[in-house]
Amino acid sequence: MMRAFVLRGDWNPLPGTKLSARERNDRRSYTSGSCWNNLSCGMEDVPVPEPKEDEVLIKVGACGVCGSDIHSIASKDDGYMVFNCHTRLPVILGHEYAGEIAEVGKNLKGQYQRGDIIAVEQIHYCGKCRNCRIGLVNNCENREDIGLSADGAFCEYAIVPEKYIIKINDIADRLGDKIAAFEVGALAEPMSVAYHSVMVNAGGIRPGANVAVIGAGPIGLSAAALCRASGAAKVFVFDTNAGRLKMAEKMGADACFNPMEFASPGDLSDVIMGLTDGIGCHVNVEAAGNPGATYPMAAAIMSAHAKLVQIGLPGKVPPIDMTPFIYNGTSVYCCSGSAGYDIFPGVLRMFASGCLDVREMISGRYNLEQTHQAILDAGAGSPGKVMVSQFY
Repeated sequence: MMRAFVLRGDWNPLPGTKLSARERNDRRSYTSGSCWNNLSCGMEDVPVPEPKEDEVLIKVGACGVCGSDIHSIASKDDGYMVFNCHTRLPVILGHEYAGEIAEVGKNLKGQYQRGDIIAVEQIHYCGKCRNCRIGLVNNCENREDIGLSADGAFCEYAIVPEKYIIKINDIADRLGDKIAAFEVGALAEPMSVAYHSVMVNAGGIRPGANVAVIGAGPIGLSAAALCRASGAAKVFVFDTNAGRLKMAEKMGADACFNPMEFASPGDLSDVIMGLTDGIGCHVNVEAAGNPGATYPMAAAIMSAHAKLVQIGLPGKVPPIDMTPFIYNGTSVYCCSGSAGYDIFPGVLRMFASGCLDVREMISGRYNLEQTHQAILDAGAGSPGKVMVSQFY
């Protein structure tokens, strides 16, 4: 047996909830906020999983707390889950993780061995559906989201198919510290979301570009660090949390601002235009999930024909005036996920080379038995990434 943090709930779709055949048959939901209620969570004793012939058993080294973990254990006033994306309960939460191989499936012997340090991709795609066959693996029709729709890594051991693991022994060798390598591997997931959004889906940044990152949570911080490492001339970060702005400075931001300290977007525009010789920001990353408030600010500070990259997941969005974006010739890119396109391996190669190191983003470390408190503290405003490990 092993220890694991398990989320449970009752399957009670609200009247009028539209469900696909897969959702009905599997009791999974892509709109979980209207399907799961009476939630409960906590540490449990569960069986240690056994790897199949093309899988490895991982002793989990470190697992980061994501916003989806925070919102999936929370309930709205009606008792239904706050999180409104893909879930299937009961489930072991946790999807941003790395660890070491404890057991190797028989078809993988010779390729991997016990003790290999590995990072794990979160999105598991079938490779057979229409979207996968044209390369859109993040839109897989049979997608599993580890730690949400299938068991994750707030536990002692996890099993993973071979195609979703990447060796990071080179990172462990460079750092000379196995625990540090686990943390770096766990940070690859939020960094890969930023990489996919900015570098792949939006076509990247040109060296010498000015970048604005609005929202300094872990993915916004990752985007700032990634753009700095990729040759941005100026990186500006905006958030209302002073602790996050200090963290952004550690990630390489040239200047950080609390937009609430400006009377209007025009006043903020004057500052940014002054710092960019009147050019503005070529790439603008919305990682706050609040476009009703952030888009007027982005419109005021962006350059002509700028890119606007929407990463943050919005809740309710009020009407947005798109006129300034139209006249400006702005290209808007929306994106989610981190699978495929050599994203995870590319991020890990940057970590291994030393050109990208975001370990200072970690703002809290908790033992596995403290997982519930770790999630609560992350939701209460911890400025960076909260990590959980059985080794702390």
